[in-house]
Amino acid sequence: MNESNGSFDRTRRAVLRAAVAGVVGAGAAGTASGRPDDPIPGAAPPYDLEERWFRNAASVGHHSLGAVGDASTKGRRDQRIDGERNRAIAVHGDLAAVSYLHASEADPGRRLAILDVTEFNDATSVEELEAAELSVLSIHRSVNAEANSGHGVTFSADGRYVFLATAAFLPFTDGYHGGSSGEADPTEPEKPQVSGGVVAVDVSDPADPRAVDSLTAPFTTGAVNVAHQRIGGEEYVFACKDFGFFAPDSGVYVLRFDRAAGKLSVVNRWSADGNTARGEIGTEHGFSYVHDVVVHEDPLTGRPTAYVADWNRGMRVLDVSEPTDIDHVGQFDAHQINGVAPFPALVETPTGSKRVAVANHEEFDERFDQRDDDNFMNPHPEKLNPNATGTVFLVDCDGIYEGDGTTQLGQLDDWTWANADTGDVSLEELKFQRRHLSPHSPSVVTYETGGERRFLVQQGHRHGGVRYLAVDPGEADGLTGEARRDYRPTENPNVEGRDGTAEFGWIPASTDWRLRDVGHARPRNADTDGLTPRVATTDAENGVTFAVDQRAGAHATRHEAMTPTPALPPVEADHSYEAGPTRTASRVVVDLAAGDRAGDAATVRVRDRLPDGWTLLEGDVETYPQGVRTAVEFTATVDPGADATLEYVVEAPDEVRRGTFGPVEVSADGEAWTELEGTVETVTVGPSL
Repeated sequence: MNESNGSFDRTRRAVLRAAVAGVVGAGAAGTASGRPDDPIPGAAPPYDLEERWFRNAASVGHHSLGAVGDASTKGRRDQRIDGERNRAIAVHGDLAAVSYLHASEADPGRRLAILDVTEFNDATSVEELEAAELSVLSIHRSVNAEANSGHGVTFSADGRYVFLATAAFLPFTDGYHGGSSGEADPTEPEKPQVSGGVVAVDVSDPADPRAVDSLTAPFTTGAVNVAHQRIGGEEYVFACKDFGFFAPDSGVYVLRFDRAAGKLSVVNRWSADGNTARGEIGTEHGFSYVHDVVVHEDPLTGRPTAYVADWNRGMRVLDVSEPTDIDHVGQFDAHQINGVAPFPALVETPTGSKRVAVANHEEFDERFDQRDDDNFMNPHPEKLNPNATGTVFLVDCDGIYEGDGTTQLGQLDDWTWANADTGDVSLEELKFQRRHLSPHSPSVVTYETGGERRFLVQQGHRHGGVRYLAVDPGEADGLTGEARRDYRPTENPNVEGRDGTAEFGWIPASTDWRLRDVGHARPRNADTDGLTPRVATTDAENGVTFAVDQRAGAHATRHEAMTPTPALPPVEADHSYEAGPTRTASRVVVDLAAGDRAGDAATVRVRDRLPDGWTLLEGDVETYPQGVRTAVEFTATVDPGADATLEYVVEAPDEVRRGTFGPVEVSADGEAWTELEGTVETVTVGPSL
């Protein structure tokens, strides 16, 4: 085990530090910077953007992503490379990963930037946050870049790998859609990316990321979003195959990732027709566009659960605890769903608790507005909020693991920035602003106020920056079917054709739950006073929201309700299973070392995972179910700078069985857990002697 003495250099420190990903954290995107290319004029009320660039939020950092180095020396606004576009961001501990949608002639082939966010995690006050600085550790280039645009990114649970989705629907090189202007210089020709797909990148040395494999053949037009999940001791990447224009091949592709071999392999594809691994291949679903996937362990059952944005088929919830036999357990009907986010914990209500998610509907542009499944270009008469900037739905996800079949999920509330059919804005204004202010992929964080845990939705809004939506729990269950429809907007002088003679679309009904707009962060474009930033995704760490402006780089901001909290120190661990003379006396030992870090580092909570078939006999631990395994959380905690040996005793199963212990996970709060590398141990036992 490496000695942890607090003397790590910056790059090494960024690798080792574990993350607290969920319990605090919101801010928003921005600094007073922007790019003059593709300016969008400022919007009039009710968009609330002309004068109030920040509301209940403030900028704490920006990096242009033009070059490797600190923000103050290499990341200023005037150092942005013209023509570059960024797409998505993910944060894990002290590292962040940002994808490049388009690279310019000045440096063709850029696909991934690795950033150090250590100073934000070390901050223990607002003043220290304001002084913190983003730093780019490296910029990774890909092969055949002209045919690939970088889209979604995600980290492995231990932060050692980044998985990048690349899309190649068309090899755009126009400086907007993606690809690369100019000839790329392949840095790793043994890993060609001949079309869009998924790339596995080793970031164990974040200053020198290395692509270990790329899987492109199954994807044709490419992948747009990815999620990582460890299931049953194996690692899986779930990738959204985007367009199904040319063949009904859109869906969620399930890839197994073998670290030892450094290989990705397809084990399944799930679509509306079922699992291809089970021979459930059909074409009934026709045109499809699966846009987003988020996988987490269900807060009630512990089962690995995927939330999928399936465009006009709404939000689907999948039981992925058996990756080759995925079950469709929940369905929320809505049109043009492009982003989803399950809440990281159950929401406490006045009468109990509830499993909740958000699903957002994007108004792509006028051609795609209100389309139906049968005709790509025709309006859909049953659409909710039919003439709006796009809607964020709050969804009741209770019932997904109760009984057999697919549970119809209910609507608790919805939030729309502006809607011509409710008189908020004229249709003429809306047509111009619609896509520019449309919501994109959301994320959900928790925070405490008055000793109570609350949830905040961080909603990206293309040129509208980040909107913060607070969740006020109610007592009601979600509305389904006809109950979701409040009234048809048949008459409205702001909307052409709304003269009472046509029935078209619905204004949705709501319950006693509320999504409330409690702030925004939208840094102004200093050159043009145009609307910025063009935000697609957000992620949070230590009270800070990290977001990407496609035109201006990475932003860090904080919502005023968020305060810094102690981050986890760097942690390393070894896991060992010591079989006893009989099956009834096997010891499980976790040797752990917690390093020091700047600021007030958090005390470390530790847990292991007990495989199915093994029984706890003794130990100073608490157990609780986690899908097909059992969490074993130690009562003892570990202080920063301390070492510890933690153990418990188990009884092995009587029959021959193979089981996987670990990975060991650490947490500052008992809710957000981070895997430790190298702590998965698979053992095989025989019958008792």
